Amino acid sequence: MRIYSFLAFVPFFSLLISTTVTGQLNMLLQDSLTYAVGVNDVCGWVAPDGREYALVGLNTGVSIVDINEDSLRQVAFVPGENNLWRDINTYGHYAYVSSEARIGLLIIDLQFLPDSVQTYVWEDELPTVNGPRPFEKAHTLWVDENGICYLNGSNHNNGGVVLIDVATNPTHPTFLGYAPAIYSHDCYARDSIIYSAEIYAGNLSIYDARDPQNIFLIGRVKTPTEFTHNAWLSDDSRHVFTTDERANSFVTAYNIEDPSNPIEVDRYRHAPTAGAGDIPHNVYVWNDWLVVAYYSNGTTIVDASRPDNLVEVGNFDTYFGPHGGFPGVWGSYPFLPSGKILSSDRNSGLYVFIPNYVRACFLEGTVIDSVTRAPLFNAIVTIESDEILLPELTRFDGQFKTGKAIPGVYNIRIKKEGYYDKVLVAEFINGEILEPLVELVPLPTYTVAGLVIDESQTGVPFAKVLLAGPEGIYETDADENGVFVLPPALSGNYELQAGVWGQTYETEIELTTPLQLTLQLERGYYDDFDLDLGWTVSGQVTSGEWLRGYPTQQTLLNTWICGSGSDSPNDLGGRTYSTGLSSTSNVIEDDVSGGTTWLASPAIDFTSLLNPKVTFDFWLCEFPPETYVGLSVWVTNGVDTFLLEQLRNDSIAGSWQTKTYTDLNVPEPLEAVRFLFSASDTTTGANDYILKAHIDRFQLTDITLSSNEVPDKNRIVNVFPNPVYGPHFFLTSHDQRVTDFTRVNIFDLQGRLVSTQPITPGDAVVQVALTLQEGLYLVQWMTLTGMTGIEKVSVIR
Repeated sequence: MRIYSFLAFVPFFSLLISTTVTGQLNMLLQDSLTYAVGVNDVCGWVAPDGREYALVGLNTGVSIVDINEDSLRQVAFVPGENNLWRDINTYGHYAYVSSEARIGLLIIDLQFLPDSVQTYVWEDELPTVNGPRPFEKAHTLWVDENGICYLNGSNHNNGGVVLIDVATNPTHPTFLGYAPAIYSHDCYARDSIIYSAEIYAGNLSIYDARDPQNIFLIGRVKTPTEFTHNAWLSDDSRHVFTTDERANSFVTAYNIEDPSNPIEVDRYRHAPTAGAGDIPHNVYVWNDWLVVAYYSNGTTIVDASRPDNLVEVGNFDTYFGPHGGFPGVWGSYPFLPSGKILSSDRNSGLYVFIPNYVRACFLEGTVIDSVTRAPLFNAIVTIESDEILLPELTRFDGQFKTGKAIPGVYNIRIKKEGYYDKVLVAEFINGEILEPLVELVPLPTYTVAGLVIDESQTGVPFAKVLLAGPEGIYETDADENGVFVLPPALSGNYELQAGVWGQTYETEIELTTPLQLTLQLERGYYDDFDLDLGWTVSGQVTSGEWLRGYPTQQTLLNTWICGSGSDSPNDLGGRTYSTGLSSTSNVIEDDVSGGTTWLASPAIDFTSLLNPKVTFDFWLCEFPPETYVGLSVWVTNGVDTFLLEQLRNDSIAGSWQTKTYTDLNVPEPLEAVRFLFSASDTTTGANDYILKAHIDRFQLTDITLSSNEVPDKNRIVNVFPNPVYGPHFFLTSHDQRVTDFTRVNIFDLQGRLVSTQPITPGDAVVQVALTLQEGLYLVQWMTLTGMTGIEKVSVIR
């Protein structure tokens, strides 16, 4: 046992500052104190004479500050090893200070304040499977109402909670027991029940510690972003609140009336900076309010009297820098008898606030369909106010719960896709609940139905049909006869697609009335993945599997755009195949890891193809670039598999690119050729490789895919000029045998009809108007006598 005594004041270490802060609501700044070193946790203590003190953790020790006068005054400083982390809690007239500096547990006797303090260091040996080992460090600690100190993240028990008794002998605690050996970043305990924030496991775990030698699990729940930083219990022990120390995460409320089954009831985050990368650090409960240390957002106060409707009612931002990361407020202590809040800002010191705890103005209602009376899910409820508030979405039962801090008369706007907006005007009063029943009137809808046929006018069984536009996406499968009926759709402009593998159709329509359509498919292997035409995924990865859907823009290290926010710009659809389709903005959350994921096309019959060409668009982001083999293209005939190319990207950021392969000399058998895309990463640790890829607009072209006719090698019709530079070209009979041309159809290389022109029979030389963009096209001519043929035309602009 080491014992030290310190005089009260260290004058060189702190400076009083006056602070002007933006962004404050229901919190008055009494005063602030800055330090020349980094700041971490803060705790409060009240002396028997009623004087209150702030105990401020610094990188170099503990500062003790008298907060009773208007101006703050440091009265003692206890030096220590330089360390980023300190955590402080009190029991009686003792403060207990943990650190990661491997200096044991610091104990400060506060009873002689403001004149002096006396300190002790506890480093007792604790039992382990390898014999006694000294206690050296702990990340955090908590002391409950019975004088049991819970040490978290220590050098014992794999970082799981360690229990010691500080009530019997406050300066020389005794070991009581170990909780389960799961690393605990922080914990709260009351009535011998431990609420452990198991940060790396992402769990809030509840343990029964009434017998310290036999601590067992009662219940457990994953917190929203699975990085559980701290937990705090409501005064009635019916709810517990947690933080996740991740960007854009939440303070989360759980009902634990059945502690074996914690149930999430609400989430809170600071509305003005939602999505800006801010991180909640610690949550504390004072009466029915949450006091949140919110790093770069400062300190916020949340009305938690209705735990399933958390509403912010106070805030004071002490940090002037950019959003995100770990600067700003570390701890906010609200438990002094005066009601003052002590906040420790890592960058600027100690702040003492006088809060005005007000009740929220609550808005809790239900949204239903005015016709069916059914509840509406995901309707958007917005309170229109100068106070920045997040929109609220209705739940499956149509209910929504939100609110605001500032009373007054405000508009409430309710929106739902497929319904007319509705606006209510209501008076919001602190402490009162508005409970409207909102009836939304549906917009008119129209049905698109019809028949999918092939070139022979035969119905195509089970063809996929898609109607996609700003008003919504509607999909269906045709029946065995090619008959389809799409779900009723809102009026608007849509892209209409239909197809099976090897035959597709695409157009644009304006929907203002019910439509009955016949969709004739054109032969050609084309897939922009808006329709599910049968690509298959295989392989084994821990994350980043190929998935078909709508991509979300993702960044790497908040710097490089690594995942595309949309599909290829060269098609009309919206879907791609992507290595992972997480909604998170951080590409590391769902990049390819732990193996190889394979994407395979349906089979293609190569037996009759004369000159096949494969084109596709791809997006590739890799870090480090051009170091590992991540994305590869293959072709297989079912017997042998051949590598076409290993795709590379010489920059970190991704971009859409087009790849083309010609001269595909695939050996026999040719009846079932498939193209494959592999995305692979087996790196780990310091050499971890980041890989994100998208594939879109796959296309295989060949002249034989565009007509039932085999090209006549003894051509009887010529095209000139070819290439075409001007607004027209000419068809002429090679030997004047053909003078009865009746029609000219022009197709793109996918086989889609892009132009058709009737011809008056009688001329051996025919002029054909041409308004097409640059590219290669197929010209089909027809005659009165039934002759037909196809010629290639190159258009150059």
